[in-house]
Amino acid sequence: TASLTDLDMLSDTEKHQLVVEWNDTAAEFPRDQCVHELVEAQVAERPNAPAVVFGDQQLTYAQLNAKANQLAHHLRTLGVGPDTLVAVCLERSPDMIVALLGVLKAGGAYVPLDPHYPAERLAFMLADTAAPILLTQSSLHDQLPDSNAQTVCIDTDPITRHPDTNPDH
Repeated sequence: TASLTDLDMLSDTEKHQLVVEWNDTAAEFPRDQCVHELVEAQVAERPNAPAVVFGDQQLTYAQLNAKANQLAHHLRTLGVGPDTLVAVCLERSPDMIVALLGVLKAGGAYVPLDPHYPAERLAFMLADTAAPILLTQSSLHDQLPDSNAQTVCIDTDPITRHPDTNPDH
């Protein structure tokens, strides 16, 4: 008698399909371009195609790019540029994608902070990185620890008054 764990549930062909064929997901992409430049290329090719889908919310490439551009211009007015760290503490949402893309377009680097981390952990990360800007949303603002970072709420600060054109790289 054989143990149940010794029985093959799949044929060799099925195993090969599952393990090899379906995992062959490698794709070529331009290694000389940044992610925000790849998004801008998609805007030029298919502006109305969905770029971000989250539950019942959706942003096209054009909408995503425009919002990220406005945020990038806003961040630049606050001094964000090369070698500037921007702490990003947002709930998972289309705004999170806008924020990450906006930081990159401004020339900065983002430091991801999970809003569900304990306050002590968030305080340590903010102090350790010394990020001068903390990008968050108004619903999280009061639960964030005190820091030296200038807080920008993506949903309430006057970000939309900035141009939606691509910033210079």
